Amino acid sequence: MRKNIKVSIVVPVYNIEKYIRDCINSLITQTYTNIEIILVDDGSTDKSGSICDEFAQKDERIKVIHKKNGGLSSARESGINQSTGDYIMIVDGDDWIDIQTVQKCVCEVEKNPLIDCVLFSYVKEFINNSVPMHVMDNTMYFSPKEATDKIYRRLFGLSDDELAHPERMDNIVSCCMKLYRSEIARNGKYFDNRIVGSSEDTLFNMYALHDSGPMVYLDECYYHYRKIDTSFTNTYREGLEKKWAILFREMKKVLKKKNLGKEYQKALSNRIALSIIGIGMNEVGNKGKSHYWRYKKVRSYLKSSQYRKACKNLNIKNMPIIWKIFFVCCKLKFTLAVYCMLLAIMVLRKL
Repeated sequence: MRKNIKVSIVVPVYNIEKYIRDCINSLITQTYTNIEIILVDDGSTDKSGSICDEFAQKDERIKVIHKKNGGLSSARESGINQSTGDYIMIVDGDDWIDIQTVQKCVCEVEKNPLIDCVLFSYVKEFINNSVPMHVMDNTMYFSPKEATDKIYRRLFGLSDDELAHPERMDNIVSCCMKLYRSEIARNGKYFDNRIVGSSEDTLFNMYALHDSGPMVYLDECYYHYRKIDTSFTNTYREGLEKKWAILFREMKKVLKKKNLGKEYQKALSNRIALSIIGIGMNEVGNKGKSHYWRYKKVRSYLKSSQYRKACKNLNIKNMPIIWKIFFVCCKLKFTLAVYCMLLAIMVLRKL
């Protein structure tokens, strides 16, 4: 393997002193060595920043940026702006990657130097178990047109046969689990997760991957996504419905700005319908409110014009039976049934 391809690995870091060592160790031991590691300390108030400095003193490939807290997107932007590699990979500071990850991705680029993005799958790492999450079913190469139809369009949502796996809705949208050509990554647009509700990756990729060249998907789980019980994604998120309303508006702006057609509009409509599960579970998980209050919040979503229209247009033919039942109840606005199923999902997730 040639060693002239340089890969920049950008790592946003914020108050993760318990986990950052695992992340950095997985990077400095990569079998592919022509890398730079950019650790962006986003105003941490614990020992995260000093741990980053400690590693930088031992490995000249590590660069540490200390900045005022600005959020995840701000940290990624700082790292990407100061990167010097031919390709860029993003690894969140509480996650880690297999030691051959960069080498496997660079091998694909060497096979076809025109590739703009290498995608791969990941593992959800819970405290007591690990769950592989496959983005697609097989390793595949995508021509520019295929990448547009099969990958870029999927950023907006699932469609047709893809709805047989509705749980894969967001498997492809992350900025992690990808190796970007640096020019492609620099085309990304940054949004604050405090405004769009932890969906900034989706919007970043809608700008970064538009009109990109060939891509390749490796059906291997190289990335390890740590699911922490106290993490942002496992707690009640105040105002999530407003943030997702902003997200959907921004996605509609992309549709218009990029002059995207009906397939993209259908995919976005399906995303809005499927988001009822996420938005509903967020409300059901609000332990500070009574069941009746939470029930009324779920009912308000089912009756809102945006969700009602999206549910009406959602084709459930290819969905698994449980999903079909859930969305039939959504279509018919059977709020009590929907609410009970959301409660059941919450219970099953904790088993």
